[in-house]
Amino acid sequence: MRGHGEGIPAELPQPRTAGEVAALALALEREAERRYLAFAEAAREVASPEVSSLLGEIAREHGERAGRLRAGVAQGGGGAAAVRIPEALWSQVFAEEESDVCDQAGLTPYKVLAFAVALAQRRFTLYSYLAAAAQDADVRGSAEIRAREELLRAADLRVKRRGAYRVERRKPAAETYPPPALIDSLADLIAAALVVEEALARHLAEAMPTDPVLSFSLEATRRQVEELRRARGAAGRPGGALAEALARLTQAAATPGPRARDRAGLRRRLLTECEHAFTFYDAVASAAASEAVLLKAQDLCRVALERVKRLAA
Repeated sequence: MRGHGEGIPAELPQPRTAGEVAALALALEREAERRYLAFAEAAREVASPEVSSLLGEIAREHGERAGRLRAGVAQGGGGAAAVRIPEALWSQVFAEEESDVCDQAGLTPYKVLAFAVALAQRRFTLYSYLAAAAQDADVRGSAEIRAREELLRAADLRVKRRGAYRVERRKPAAETYPPPALIDSLADLIAAALVVEEALARHLAEAMPTDPVLSFSLEATRRQVEELRRARGAAGRPGGALAEALARLTQAAATPGPRARDRAGLRRRLLTECEHAFTFYDAVASAAASEAVLLKAQDLCRVALERVKRLAA
């Protein structure tokens, strides 16, 4: 996942009045509503009804916010056309993660909420930039209000995201990964990631005879395993509770599970496993106890997301 607001372009909108700040906010809400409605429509074909319903709910929330802003803009005499919105701003606020992952069959409520949190964080950063650059007190005050709203929205979404993650962790398919709460140090994360990546490499290798196209993903995962093995020596030993959990998970992973009968079934199973790996690394990053853990978890997220893209292509 990207950092909070990373990549916000230098060429920012330059609202001259509080009404123009509201017009900018209205444009952002309309675009968010449009995108989430499209996500919900696409999810009806490939994801669970729960996921499609959640995407629709988020779209409605953005629509309601747009309705309140529309009334305020009309009352204040502002208009969306009064603020020039650089094209780069749309791609930065609505970053790649959403369009790349929200159309995948393995989408879960946790992932939906994780992307919604990221969107709120980027919008908070945008409004904070606008407030800092504003020369007019009314413009600055309006931007600060929008920033606070996004900060509160992100906090509320994080609570929902944690609830969704706890539900997801109770599902059998997610139990191949250790509880993120046990990751306290870089040594812990490297040890846990090694178990995750070794299992993925093994399953990719098992599927190779049926689906040779997986060779690229397999080689990339094997390189990741070798990198983690080298890092393990310098990082030290994981904590006792995590070491015990990893030992149990390693033993459970050695027991063969049900085998898919065809290439499509194998690909779906592997895609689900790779998406669970991304979910695990993202959860660790969200609750990171140190900067070292955060940076490594973010790196693992990027690798895991690239693997999901390859398998879904």
